[in-house]
Amino acid sequence: MLYVKQETKEELLHWIKRKQEEMIEIGTEKGISHEETLQCSQELDHLLTSYQRLASINQLRS
Repeated sequence: MLYVKQETKEELLHWIKRKQEEMIEIGTEKGISHEETLQCSQELDHLLTSYQRLASINQLRS
């Protein structure tokens, strides 16, 4: 059975929050369809997907 440390989830939440802030800043400065904003959005999507996977694994363990 796979074990996921709670710290890992907390770290991911930290990086998700930072990436959201970064995306908002870039989007405000350069526009929502600017290449940097879109790249940041994709990175945020990746972080969110990783978090959802961890949450699913933890739910299966419960």
